[in-house]
Amino acid sequence: MAENTVVAETKEAESRELVAKDFTEGMVVKIKQKERFGLTFPKDYNYTNEFMSAMLILQDTVDMNKKPVLQSCTRASIENALIDMVTDGLSMRKKQCYPVAYAGKLSCQPSVYGATCVARRYGLADINAEVVYEGDKFRYTITNGKKTIVEHTQEIDNIDNDKIKGAYAVAVMKDGTVKTEVMTIKQIKTAWKQGFGYKENGNGVHQKFTDQMAMKTVKNRLLKSINNTHSGFGEEDDYEEISHDEMLEQDVIYDIEQNANSEDFIVADAEVKESVKDGVEKSVGAHFDVEITAKDDRKISTDADVPDFMKN
Repeated sequence: MAENTVVAETKEAESRELVAKDFTEGMVVKIKQKERFGLTFPKDYNYTNEFMSAMLILQDTVDMNKKPVLQSCTRASIENALIDMVTDGLSMRKKQCYPVAYAGKLSCQPSVYGATCVARRYGLADINAEVVYEGDKFRYTITNGKKTIVEHTQEIDNIDNDKIKGAYAVAVMKDGTVKTEVMTIKQIKTAWKQGFGYKENGNGVHQKFTDQMAMKTVKNRLLKSINNTHSGFGEEDDYEEISHDEMLEQDVIYDIEQNANSEDFIVADAEVKESVKDGVEKSVGAHFDVEITAKDDRKISTDADVPDFMKN
């Protein structure tokens, strides 16, 4: 009986790979046609491998109604989603983008990691985000529509996920240009409410790791503005689009899984100062020289918080 089960599973795996291979070969032909018209890819990017791995992922992906996306979504939308993925030089396998099914169509939504990879091709040197809590001293100026952080001073006792006032992200470009985005917690929550997984009074990722979600949201908005300035990256997507919030959830969950039990605390004898990449000095009144993040070594159950179509 067990032997029959193994044989059946082996045949199923071989069948899945064959389907993925056939589909991939057809997609490669289409991409080669685009290459003849000038389409280029990042160095060492193998779109054949990315097509293949993406198809294997899609075979295990279901939509909101728990139907396989390869059945519920049109073939044209699946092809377009994968073409968008390789055109932007992204990898579904590396969590740089996620498949999202909605209204019978599939799209490929870049994650924060994916958007950062694209932005680096357009001159991004570094990007950081921070949370502003009640009691923090936070000031910024606006000149000709450009925001500049003037001061952010924070005491460690202010850090409380129930007292977040907002968040900001600062990007430094290779040419020295600094770009800044600031969002209030009200704006951030408005963005979250557009997603399927957000529950105002729930006990999910948004509530457990509010600071991480807030930083991802504002950072993603800044990355989108950088990428759209240089290309058509995601130009059909709105940052408060219905599917976008799920990407942030997956990013935070991935961060937690990768960094659980890896936090190092170094005791310091006096107040320390962290350098924010835009040149603004952030004072942290604490006895720990540590980047304050909400990493947690608890295993998170995502069944109730992540939409079915995002589960593998």
